[in-house]
Amino acid sequence: MIHYQTTILYGLLILWGLTEWFIKNRTKTNGSDNSQDKGTRYVIIISIVLSIAMLNNPFKITILLPEWGIYLGIILMLCGIILRVYAINYLGKAFTLNVQTTDEQELVRSGPYALVRNPAYSGTIISILGLAFVTLNVFSILLVLIVLSIGYAIRIHTEEQALQEHFGNAYHIYCQKVKYRLFPYIW
Repeated sequence: MIHYQTTILYGLLILWGLTEWFIKNRTKTNGSDNSQDKGTRYVIIISIVLSIAMLNNPFKITILLPEWGIYLGIILMLCGIILRVYAINYLGKAFTLNVQTTDEQELVRSGPYALVRNPAYSGTIISILGLAFVTLNVFSILLVLIVLSIGYAIRIHTEEQALQEHFGNAYHIYCQKVKYRLFPYIW
């Protein structure tokens, strides 16, 4: 590993952790008895923990990128954090860590939600991929991408069911208008 690579990796991981801690504390009071989460919050936590564990290259398979991957990783991490915080702030009180709906909830269709249906999730994936790029290991990047894709596919499926039940045809129309769940032209 390049001598400053580990320092950058841990620094970004701390920054990401502090951001998530801030988000968790900010949304503490957004609880509801109407949780439809089905354990997907834990699926996401496990997929993120597994992804971070993959940064340590547990399979010892190494396919290295050039050093510019570190700088790309830093940019991805910062952009991912900014996107996640922006998307969460845009939702305001409607944002919760669990999948749930309330009677007062409105379907948000503007801002980042006019581009993709789950921009906060996109931000997390971009952030963790940024960490993976800092390792310069293509194998770690692919593992992180696979693990996060599986975790978020499960979460999004559950969330879409809850939103479809709550908003009915309005959600269906929104999904037709905003076709992509996470990344435009990709997914």
